[in-house]
Amino acid sequence: MSKSKLALDVVSSLRSLANSIEDLVGALETDGNDLVKGCQVNAKETQAEESKSVETKQPTLEEVRAVLAAKNKAGHREVVKSVILKYGANKLTTLDPAHYAQVLEEVGVLN
Repeated sequence: MSKSKLALDVVSSLRSLANSIEDLVGALETDGNDLVKGCQVNAKETQAEESKSVETKQPTLEEVRAVLAAKNKAGHREVVKSVILKYGANKLTTLDPAHYAQVLEEVGVLN
C-alpha cells in the first residue's frame, strides 16, 4: 500500500471518529439532563440509605457488656440484673440481640 493510500485511510478514519464524537455529544446533550438528574436522584437515595443504616445500627454484645459492667461496678448490680431478666434472659449472653438497644437505654439513665 502506498503512503498516500495510508494517509487517505487515516483521514477517512479521523472523519468517521469525528462524526461518532458529534453523535455522542448530541446524545449527551439530549440525555445529559436526564443523566444529571439521575445522578442527583441516585446520590439522594444513597444518602438516605446511609442515614438509615446509621440510625438503625444495633449495638454489639461487647458494647452492651462494657456499659453493663460499668453500671455494675457503680453499684447498680440488681438493677442491671432486673433489666436483663425483664427481656427474658438469665444472663447477658442469652439476651436476644434485638433487645440490646432497649437495655442500653434503660441502664443508661442510671447514675
